Amino acid sequence: MKLKVRHISFIMLCIYIAAVAFLCFMKTDSLPSVDMYFLGIPLDKVVHFMMFAPFPVLAYMTFWPSKAGKGGKLAVLTVIVAVGAGLAKATERIQTMLGYRTGDPADFLSDMTGILTGALVIAAYILFKKEN
Repeated sequence: MKLKVRHISFIMLCIYIAAVAFLCFMKTDSLPSVDMYFLGIPLDKVVHFMMFAPFPVLAYMTFWPSKAGKGGKLAVLTVIVAVGAGLAKATERIQTMLGYRTGDPADFLSDMTGILTGALVIAAYILFKKEN
């Protein structure tokens, strides 16, 4: 059986979600301390941005509507952003329930900035790709 790009994308999306869950819910007390800022931005916020930026790309590759026009593709992207927002909100909410982690609205903002950045990359691809 030959694996299609969509199947590989789905596998990558599942691995990605598992990795994000692990990073969001792991105990961090055993990690070595690092510089707390990167270019004046708290390192924690940079990490949240980097964790969530790939989500729209991986999700779009998995659920890409190949026969839809630009409007349909942008609609799918909008749903992906909404799902990503729900995922980001859920991770912060779950962290507030854990005894060893805390939820932070600024982390959610960093998550959403990453999601929207990834979505802008996909939107540019949709809008500027020449149709055959």
